[in-house]
Amino acid sequence: MLESDFFEVSDEFINLANDLGDEWAQPMLSASIMHAAARFNAFHLMSQNDTGDINTAIDFLTTQYKQMLIENLRELRSDQPDMLNHS
Repeated sequence: MLESDFFEVSDEFINLANDLGDEWAQPMLSASIMHAAARFNAFHLMSQNDTGDINTAIDFLTTQYKQMLIENLRELRSDQPDMLNHS
């Protein structure tokens, strides 16, 4: 998988979420995106011939999510400091 393809697909989901933001609140969209990702990943894991250790897969996915969330928060904090200072 090419990194550019990865970000292109990610941007498609972000664009869809931004479009849906005209009609739905951000907390609803955030929860819906997490639910959709969990559902898709569960289907993906179960559809593989060798599902292996499900707990290992869950640990991997949750670790990846946490790392991506931290990375994106750091980026936002450095690129747009006012965005995170609402108090």
